[in-house]
Amino acid sequence: MGVGYVVSCVAIDIYAAKRQMPYQIVYSSQATVPMSVAGLEEILADARAGNKAQDVTGALVYAEGVFFQIIEGDKETVRNLMANIARDSRHHSVKVVCEGSVEGRAFESWSMAYLNATAEQMSAWAGLPGTSTLDDLLADIGRAPDRVPRILVSVLHALRR
Repeated sequence: MGVGYVVSCVAIDIYAAKRQMPYQIVYSSQATVPMSVAGLEEILADARAGNKAQDVTGALVYAEGVFFQIIEGDKETVRNLMANIARDSRHHSVKVVCEGSVEGRAFESWSMAYLNATAEQMSAWAGLPGTSTLDDLLADIGRAPDRVPRILVSVLHALRR
């Protein structure tokens, strides 16, 4: 299974390499089968343990059979983790919508935060009409990855409620 990539959505200044800025990947994928609560809890337990051991942070959003995940940490570690995630049989159609160095971690206090969302919530987070489907949302993000930071901020706000 291949992983589709888009151009980095984060501008990097010339000193980024010297500061060893965190690296972030945002991807979406389709669940192979609808996930049960127990299945999601298993994914989260594994992710939290593995991420903590590798100093990776992030968030997982599951909405109507679609995963939307943010992972962040050391560049090599995050890219290796993404390669492993792409091979996981619990999902398919993995698409990296944004990746690159970032000024700081968005989810630094979570080894893996989790939100169960609806298509309407995800659309609102991206600034799209509430009638948008998840397919419409993912297509829009593919065309305009600049929506990703807005979605990240919305996920953070939702986690704080």
